[in-house]
Amino acid sequence: MNTESIKILRSKIAIPLSEAIRLLKKNKGDILLSEQDFHDENIRQICEKTDCKAAAARKEYQICNGDVIKTIERINQKPVVITTGNNPVSKIGFILWPENAEGEFYKTEKRNDVFIQTEDFDIVLKEFQAVFPMKNPWNNQMENEFDVLGHNYFDKETCRQIIEEINKVQTRDENEENFLGELKNWLNDKLNYADYIVVYGNL
Repeated sequence: MNTESIKILRSKIAIPLSEAIRLLKKNKGDILLSEQDFHDENIRQICEKTDCKAAAARKEYQICNGDVIKTIERINQKPVVITTGNNPVSKIGFILWPENAEGEFYKTEKRNDVFIQTEDFDIVLKEFQAVFPMKNPWNNQMENEFDVLGHNYFDKETCRQIIEEINKVQTRDENEENFLGELKNWLNDKLNYADYIVVYGNL
């Protein structure tokens, strides 16, 4: 490693002198490897902060011209989609999000809502329908059936019942199995802090 190598590396990527020296030492003076290592480290950091896969993180990182903060913000504001991947992509379906006891959406660094298109939600529709009739917590009216065209509010206890029923769903389709696992993981994660899960049909 020499002064010229440090200058070249810093002309390629905007980093402090100490960081340039660290990368070059780590990569035995190889400028190209040091540059690649820098970007790989950034991708790993992005993946850790966003729960994003490396390929998707790299794509967003390139769109944001290598800006880690902008990349993280961009990924965290993207809607999360849970899908089997077995059906044509559609914007018609159900949006799920957590609310507190006052009916307020949680403001978090990462988006905490999820979209499931109708064809995939059909796999678990019966499990959500089974808990009706049920009282709406905001107007105390009894609701006799799941509303595919509007809002449905499920408290924690009811959500636990739904998860138990989803656990009984059997399929030989690997994609459907993965879908069910992702949905249960999402629900369990949100129930760590949410008082209600809202399911809204956007038909």
